[in-house]
Amino acid sequence: MRRKVVGRLLAEVGWLRLLLLGALAVVAMGKVLELLLARPTLQWAWPVAGALVCWSGHRQRADLVFLQTASPEFRQWLSVEYVLWLLPFWGMLLGLGHFAAALAMVGATALVPYVPLWQPATAVRQRRSVFRSEAFEWVSGFRQTGAWGLWSAGLTGALWQHTTVVPAVVLGGWSLFITACYATPEPLPMVTIYGRGAARFRWRKLGLAVGLYLLTAAPFFALVVAGSAGWAGGVGLLVWGILVILMGVMAKYAFYPQPTLVRLTQGGVVLVAVLPLLNAAYAPISVAVFLGLIWKSHQQIKIYWHA
Repeated sequence: MRRKVVGRLLAEVGWLRLLLLGALAVVAMGKVLELLLARPTLQWAWPVAGALVCWSGHRQRADLVFLQTASPEFRQWLSVEYVLWLLPFWGMLLGLGHFAAALAMVGATALVPYVPLWQPATAVRQRRSVFRSEAFEWVSGFRQTGAWGLWSAGLTGALWQHTTVVPAVVLGGWSLFITACYATPEPLPMVTIYGRGAARFRWRKLGLAVGLYLLTAAPFFALVVAGSAGWAGGVGLLVWGILVILMGVMAKYAFYPQPTLVRLTQGGVVLVAVLPLLNAAYAPISVAVFLGLIWKSHQQIKIYWHA
């Protein structure tokens, strides 16, 4: 059944987009391999990154209740599934001789299903969010992931190492993290409640996303500017982060309301966004993907105002 569902989803994506995503994945793997060969110490970042990616997908699964009902050993099934997801990555580590890092990645990934998930509060009155309810992606995303703790930790690390590249790394990581808040499509009534059409809806979404991103990224940006990167590096990184946020939001609506396709598209967006940081020659690809998302998201979302 899972194979049939995945097959239908891939058919909806289309062979041309799959070909492009596959090419981008191959290029990204090549750049990662190049970095590993140049800096072997980066191998220890892989177990952490792999576990975080799997945990992000795990907490958004819609079938966890069904799996728990179907078998009390469902966590063991999920452990095997998540380890197989990352087969190309820990397989690459093994191929390069980084056996300890590969074992750490497998172990960290296998433990993901056993991490307790956030449960909704049962109290009638919940704690108010600093974000307005209209930006529900930020409200729910920050509550479910404990993002304020992550933001505070990033700010602490950036302040501690303000003369190094740490503030720039924190700002880049924060930009990529925010896209995870837009990984779950909302119900249709929350889309069509904007009665002025698809264009107004999309502009409102993009404006809120960029505004809140700039608000939360401002301390990191200030530290980057005050450090060795200066104004040029800080502004360049901030513009890159804005483009990442814009592409993440548009990816959400490019294949609305199918969550699996949304997450696959956002995974491709992350790849496309990171490649220009590794090599400026890939910047035209990012521009082409950005323009494609503008068109695709508008075509997809306007259906619900003309249905």
